[in-house]
Amino acid sequence: MPTYIYGIDFGTSNSSVTIWDADRRTMVRDPRIAGVESSFMYFPYQLRKEPPLIGDAAKLRYVQDKMRGRFFQAIKTILPNRTFSETIVNNQSFLLEDLIAFFLRYLKAKADTVTGQDVKRVVMGRPAVFSAEPEEDALAQARLHRAAQLAGFEEIHFQFEPIAAAFAYEARIARPERVLVGDFGGGTSDFTVVQLDPRRQGLTDRIGDILATGGLPVAGNRYDSATMWHKLTPRFGRGATYESWGKQLEVPDTLHRQICQWDQIVFLRNAPKLDLIWRLARLSSDPAAFERLESLVKDNQGFAIFQMIEAAKIALTADDTAPLRFTHPRIPINETLTLAEFNDNSADLTGQISSYLDRFLRDAGITPASVETVFLTGGTSLIRCLRAEFVQRFGAEKIRDGGEFTSVGDGLALSAPLFFTELHSAGRGRRPSDEASAR
Repeated sequence: MPTYIYGIDFGTSNSSVTIWDADRRTMVRDPRIAGVESSFMYFPYQLRKEPPLIGDAAKLRYVQDKMRGRFFQAIKTILPNRTFSETIVNNQSFLLEDLIAFFLRYLKAKADTVTGQDVKRVVMGRPAVFSAEPEEDALAQARLHRAAQLAGFEEIHFQFEPIAAAFAYEARIARPERVLVGDFGGGTSDFTVVQLDPRRQGLTDRIGDILATGGLPVAGNRYDSATMWHKLTPRFGRGATYESWGKQLEVPDTLHRQICQWDQIVFLRNAPKLDLIWRLARLSSDPAAFERLESLVKDNQGFAIFQMIEAAKIALTADDTAPLRFTHPRIPINETLTLAEFNDNSADLTGQISSYLDRFLRDAGITPASVETVFLTGGTSLIRCLRAEFVQRFGAEKIRDGGEFTSVGDGLALSAPLFFTELHSAGRGRRPSDEASAR
């Protein structure tokens, strides 16, 4: 019977599963697992116990149900959060590990359909940094490990996502290259510098080829939040004033900070916050704006608003303008977002990423001139102002891309020989003992 190992890229925005055939030492390509699945999960409102919908089907049903029920997006970003222990859905209590296990179980089932086996071995991707706090970082990996166990895996190893992306790029080259990999997702921006050589593919000892790895929790979702804050929150009352004891005071921006993360908007649906919004709709200098805010919260339109914002962000990777159109009867939006606006609104985020990159290279003793190739992957890598930072430092001739949404998953499958060395005799060497490896 063939021996298979899965690679699972559980991402903030998108996820994928890949298959490594350990006997033939090759990846298994099949249309049933090709591409990525949106990292969405939806529990329709119901009293009976049923598993949630996963991926694009979750989004479709959530919209069909007029955004009732419980919808989860970007739950990967909660992994290092020590204050989140459990949540109640349809009168059932779920740990974070339980929620993620639903998604991993779904991906495993898709791959099992291809292999015809109940595969128990997996290489899981993880960002270079879940959190700058070591205890939180360890907690995040431990939770993801437990979720993989709940999903049915028994032998579990972790690989840094930018290293996986590097191995995917290595499959494309014909000669040795020193490569800087930038992996930009929805939640984190990760970097690695690695010496690649197609002749070393599949060897079990690659730890010496990895020259530096690091990252920070600033990526695509933060760019969406910046657009919401700068472009749209004024439509919901940011900057309005209200009268208090004969003085005109500016409305505190607490409410508007909270609506800059769509999954936080639901926490405004409580009596004190709704009462505050109701009063501001009657007492502020912009009543109509707070009526729109009230509808945003009560009608559960946060997800739909941020889908619109994300679509505009994607459009600006190719065009200089993008529409912001929303047809909800109480929250009409018909505006244009320009590339210049987008760049200005997110300049601090791009600055944080580029400053980290400079520090990362400096601390590793690596100069831009010594980097032969820059491989950019992940959907956020397509943002033009961010790519410009790499062109400025390394030159356009060094930039490579492609497989923005699948390179990490492919690289996880290609990483299998590093961890499951007992399955073959080829590629002798010790198994990497880096901190990303765990059982």
